Amino acid sequence: MNDGISLSLEELLRPPTLAQLLPARLVSGRRTGMHQASSKGRGMEFAEVRPYLSGDDVRSIDWRITARTGKPHTKLFREERDRSVYTLLDLDPGMYFGSRGQLKARLATILAAATAWQAFAEGDKVGGLILLDAEPIRHPPAGRRKELLLWLQKLAQAYQTGQARPECQLSLTEGLKLLSRSVRPGSLIHVISDFYRMSESGWLWLKRLNKSHQVYGYQIIDRLEVQLLGEGTLAADNGRQQGYLTSHDRQFVRHYQQIGLHRQHAITRQLQESTRRHYCLDTSRPAAAPKVAS
Repeated sequence: MNDGISLSLEELLRPPTLAQLLPARLVSGRRTGMHQASSKGRGMEFAEVRPYLSGDDVRSIDWRITARTGKPHTKLFREERDRSVYTLLDLDPGMYFGSRGQLKARLATILAAATAWQAFAEGDKVGGLILLDAEPIRHPPAGRRKELLLWLQKLAQAYQTGQARPECQLSLTEGLKLLSRSVRPGSLIHVISDFYRMSESGWLWLKRLNKSHQVYGYQIIDRLEVQLLGEGTLAADNGRQQGYLTSHDRQFVRHYQQIGLHRQHAITRQLQESTRRHYCLDTSRPAAAPKVAS
């Protein structure tokens, strides 16, 4: 029975599909569904160098060979046969929060596994970056099942390590910077976080990535972060601070909701401007059953 906190490797080996996990509609109101685009945005790899011909793109001129031979030469590229799919998973201590359903970090990790399985099923290379503790956990893109299973093991171990709430010294902004230095041209990038600690420079890095790649954003939220539900006083812990939330003070309840809605609208607007697609997943939404092994 799922307690909303524990997460095993077996659950990541047979997670729900992306279609089961994602809401029925995009935040912007358009229909979702992970339909394959007409162009997957695959990158280009170097093929050869030949003498420059009229009409060639001047940006592809090989200046080193041109200087050595005294005649202009241009680089030729061919489309890569497979695409690299990266998942940037934010496991900041603040992600280990949940008032009902499951922890945000748990849902985020299951979602990361689902993106990996979909990429593998489409014949793409699976890679990623996990933000946890002092050093990022990296996984270079690879297309073999053995490498996929290794990535899933890293996800499971990272989630379990994060339950101890280690100090996360890497921000989401820094993670985006690291990813931008290693991601291959034309890649698909899944960014999974609550985006609460995203800086202005972080949004700029996300926009920059989205210009050269297909970036999908997934915001994981808990209903309690937007609106106080029920009556009474609740103890709350965001991984860095502890305190109490009370429904007895009506003015506090209204102010709390105004702040939550304002923050949510701001993040939604930024995701609209910085990603190809964006989704909002609520931890209180009933979890889909895992796939049954065939």
